[in-house]
Amino acid sequence: MTRICLLALLLLGCGRSDPWPKQIIAKKDPVQKEVAKNLKPWTHNGYLVHPLAEYDITARVLLLEKFSSGREADLSPEDLSLGWGEMSNSAYLSQISLQHIERYYQWEIKGEVPDKDTVIQHSANTHFIPANDNIAAVLKAVRVHDLIRAHGYLVQVEAPDGWNWCSSTVRSDTGTGACELFWCDKLETLLTPQT
Repeated sequence: MTRICLLALLLLGCGRSDPWPKQIIAKKDPVQKEVAKNLKPWTHNGYLVHPLAEYDITARVLLLEKFSSGREADLSPEDLSLGWGEMSNSAYLSQISLQHIERYYQWEIKGEVPDKDTVIQHSANTHFIPANDNIAAVLKAVRVHDLIRAHGYLVQVEAPDGWNWCSSTVRSDTGTGACELFWCDKLETLLTPQT
């Protein structure tokens, strides 16, 4: 039964067969900068949002999952697992098994070419917090395999009762706390492959 459930999750996450040629389609690493000194925390849906770093990323959507219940879903209705460099290359990805379980992104190397460090440093599970309704609409239309560009901030979010949710600010970590919590104020789909 567990194997069937995991397979179902994998199929739901991947959605479409891989339509891209076997080459890198997102060539640049994400750009992370210090937050401008005049940028102060702001409120959103009753939460206080602290910007930790400005963040700009062009990446291929490897997996996506939508959420409608739970405290995190109030802020972030969707996770996108994103890949750049070799992790946007269909030839490389064909040798890796990817899946979403809850709000976690998991991978397993199946082929001989991929290596652990490349997978870790060139992909990330990203909890998207849309800054407004327009961004939310664009996010809702994103599909697996799309090439997207997004700008915003890696953030820490606090609730009045003390609950908090904090982004990773490095691309080299794994496990709990390694996901990016991303306040997205600009989002566009650069390429949607024909399938």
